[in-house]
Amino acid sequence: IILVSSIVLPQSKTDKIDNLINRYLEYRLFNGSALVADNNEVIFKKGYGLANMEWNIPNSYDTKFRLGSVTKQFTSMLIMQLVEKNKIKLEDKITDYLPYYRKDNGDKVTIEMLLTHTSGIPSYTNQPDFFEKTSKKFYAPDDFIKEYCSGDLEFEPGTKFNYNNSGYFILGAIIEHITGKTYEEALLENIIKPLGLSETGYDNFETIISKRAAGYEKAGSGYSIAPYLDMALPYAAGSLYSTVEDLYKWNLALLNNKLLQKKYMDDIFKGRVDARNSKYAYGWFIDTVSIAEQQYVVYNHGGGINGFNTINY
Repeated sequence: IILVSSIVLPQSKTDKIDNLINRYLEYRLFNGSALVADNNEVIFKKGYGLANMEWNIPNSYDTKFRLGSVTKQFTSMLIMQLVEKNKIKLEDKITDYLPYYRKDNGDKVTIEMLLTHTSGIPSYTNQPDFFEKTSKKFYAPDDFIKEYCSGDLEFEPGTKFNYNNSGYFILGAIIEHITGKTYEEALLENIIKPLGLSETGYDNFETIISKRAAGYEKAGSGYSIAPYLDMALPYAAGSLYSTVEDLYKWNLALLNNKLLQKKYMDDIFKGRVDARNSKYAYGWFIDTVSIAEQQYVVYNHGGGINGFNTINY
């Protein structure tokens, strides 16, 4: 039986999203999970491609991925919680909390400069041999800072923006020195447990984590397994994992001031420096985009780490 019809049903919004992502999948530009919310209601969530290519295990909406620099949102929240509790001030210097840090630089660089990538401290991930020689080794936070986050300043602190993983690594150590807890423990106590983010955590390589995706890189017409990275090194700048659903819970908590008073939430999202045709706040880029002749302010941050890419709007 052949049925022919001139009637074309209009595509729903979710169909359009699904078709778009499938096109990216077809051209090997996407392999992962996506969630879209409209007016604070989830309208779409789905996995695409494979979480493990060796076992042919598909991605799902609850697959866990490394977040890379989306972690910085969580680090800035921990810092602002300490500000709210009057345990730290944004104008305080590195050497107020890390007495071992070199004084000529540490006496100049404030907490706010670390948050806004205006410290002038060189980023350890920009060192020529970092990924080849250093990234596979374990370092305790203070030891790593002494060796890899204490270089000569690239510019006078506070004078310009230069995206910098060293700054957020240092913030993680400051959180540890103030709280007496590890960065991971501080996250669990102050963010993950209060918000019920049961699918989010610090990605310890040796821990068995259900539904954790493997990381891959494109290699010619196929893929290769991403190089190993000791997750002690991304640390407060990039070591979390999560799911798209937990990131949605995180975004809702930010909208509803669940973790901070509104005054401090407003501080987090205030654009402070010019950055890559955007503004940068505390762990967030702020962009203005035009859609259908309307202007929208978009708060966002991406993350890239061996084998993984993330974007949170």
